[in-house]
Amino acid sequence: MSGPLPAGEARRIGQAEHHDGLAARNRRLAVGDTIALRIRRDDRDAAAAYQDFAVPYRPAMRVLDALNWVAENAAGDLAYRWFCGSKMCGSCAVRMNGREVLACWEAVEPRMTIEPLRNLPVIRDLVVDRGPFERKVAELEPWIERPAPYAGFPEPLTHKQMKHASKALDCIGCMCCYSACPVIGLGHLTDFAGPAPLVQLGQTALDPRNDPDKVARSLARSGIFHCVSCYKCEEVCPAAIPIVSQVIEPLKARAAVLVPAMAAHPLALRAVVAERGRVDPTALVLRVQGMRALANLMRAFRLLVRGKIDPIRSFIKRRTAAADAARRWLAHVPAKWTPVRRQEHAPKLDPRAGPDSEGTGHDRGGPR
Repeated sequence: MSGPLPAGEARRIGQAEHHDGLAARNRRLAVGDTIALRIRRDDRDAAAAYQDFAVPYRPAMRVLDALNWVAENAAGDLAYRWFCGSKMCGSCAVRMNGREVLACWEAVEPRMTIEPLRNLPVIRDLVVDRGPFERKVAELEPWIERPAPYAGFPEPLTHKQMKHASKALDCIGCMCCYSACPVIGLGHLTDFAGPAPLVQLGQTALDPRNDPDKVARSLARSGIFHCVSCYKCEEVCPAAIPIVSQVIEPLKARAAVLVPAMAAHPLALRAVVAERGRVDPTALVLRVQGMRALANLMRAFRLLVRGKIDPIRSFIKRRTAAADAARRWLAHVPAKWTPVRRQEHAPKLDPRAGPDSEGTGHDRGGPR
């Protein structure tokens, strides 16, 4: 991947290769066909098992319609959530054939395996406990604390000031991204809050009216630099929110300015590239870990044998021809942030912090 994906495009990954667009799906089934539906059935007191159902197809059928047919005709005790049925409440999110979807918005397929969302405790069948997500959101304190009294109405805000916060405001809290995130799947090995809580935080932390001290306090609890930018969250987001490129990355830029200790690795990488015009693994490790890097000499020896590090080149600080250009470019892409009516609270521009990405709009549309 050469750079950030355009807004909404992550949702289309793999569709062309697998002929999996909406039009293709609608051609796979006709009235009179039968859908082979497999549903995971379990609860906290019993082992998971799968139950098979044959569901008659009807035009424009959604996954939710198939679940309703099962509940009404074959398994009255099937547990699943839904409320609005129109892509507004986010409560009907499930995994269909290994992909997180909204049951009310996803077209059926000839063969489907429906499972509950991952990374959350299962209460029963397809119903998961939202408690871990809600507790993390509360811990991040996603509200605005003004550094000065409200000046009155109207309060002008430009598109440039609100472009990232406005993307996050489209979140419907379905937690598809939370289920798809591989870092959340690592459990307690990281303190990463997850994409869904970070989107909730982004609604206010990326709002220029928020107190920088309050934003710093929230970001310090987020573990945001454990995000690996895999785009899985964007790929499954039914609201087409560019979660990585226009929420998480701007939050990282804020963290680099407000809580520099959190951004030790990216800031060190930036400094090494600006100084040498290349990524120097040895210099990067020493800048981040310091003398602690020498505690594991066996690992360092293996890296040396494999050609992963070159202590001699690092010691003499060998520069490439791109060093001057890299330094000039990085000096002109500071993290930009200017709170509304409180210019004196704006953090100083830090040339070490990452660039601020531009918005490219939404991609809504109907079911995949």
